Amino acid sequence: MEDHRLKAFCLVVEMKSFSKAAEAKLMTQSAMSHLIKNLEDELGVKLLIRQGKTVLPTSAGRVIYASAKHILEQYREMDDAISALTQKVKGPLPLGASMTIATYLLPQVFYTFFRKYPEVRIDLSVSNTEGIIHDLREGTIDIGIVEGNIGNTPVFLEEIAEDEIVIIAADDNQLAKMDRLGPRDLLSQPLIMPETGSGIREFIDDFFRTAQIDTREIKVAMTIGNPELAVQLVQSGIGISFVSKWSVFKALKDGSIKILDISGRKLRRKFYLVSLEKEQITMTGRIFWDFLKEYRFFMPF
Repeated sequence: MEDHRLKAFCLVVEMKSFSKAAEAKLMTQSAMSHLIKNLEDELGVKLLIRQGKTVLPTSAGRVIYASAKHILEQYREMDDAISALTQKVKGPLPLGASMTIATYLLPQVFYTFFRKYPEVRIDLSVSNTEGIIHDLREGTIDIGIVEGNIGNTPVFLEEIAEDEIVIIAADDNQLAKMDRLGPRDLLSQPLIMPETGSGIREFIDDFFRTAQIDTREIKVAMTIGNPELAVQLVQSGIGISFVSKWSVFKALKDGSIKILDISGRKLRRKFYLVSLEKEQITMTGRIFWDFLKEYRFFMPF
């Protein structure tokens, strides 16, 4: 059981934005606004106000938010208790995943998982690694699936897959015509960078740091949080980019991009399941955790 209006309202309060909350829930901003308006109409009180670009709760909104969090937690406990009693895996499962994982890995996982557990309803929020850790601490998700190093954050994690980071350029880029490159050769091209706080951004920063390249030497053309868009921008000739190998299959197949060979090196990282404490996950969460841990991922090339 769950009230989607309460869930939507809490998310807007926590993210301080209708658009960000809608994006995290993979729904339109108008649909998110409609849920909040419906809740306000039923309660007969204004719950949110805008201050510039920021959305904040009214005094009534703060009261409703505290109650809503308590109600949603009770729903979760009740669903877990009923599932344990009936031995059925069912109910909501709030997850958070990075854009790369959500776009390229999880569709194949969900297809198999739903065939086995059709009564589970997954609520997926898409964010960067920093945002997923924040959501775990806030209790808005049970499990996160992140990329790369999460630093010294005190969380429980398990590796689920390995990823390769590749550096891509348009097929007619001058670097694409060279057999082998060194890190400093990349400085000749504008770089399309992922957003700060993402696992891949930290990976890139470490790459240049290891190569003893000062970040001030890098020509950053754009900073974006969508790996698919990064590939498209590279295809258009704007610059080069570091991306997951998972994201370049189509572009490589049609010949519009090339993978640059950096001194014969393979740039590898890990994908992880992450939670605050494994013991605190619901029964449905534990089932999904074990399912994903045992899942065999197959990169398309």
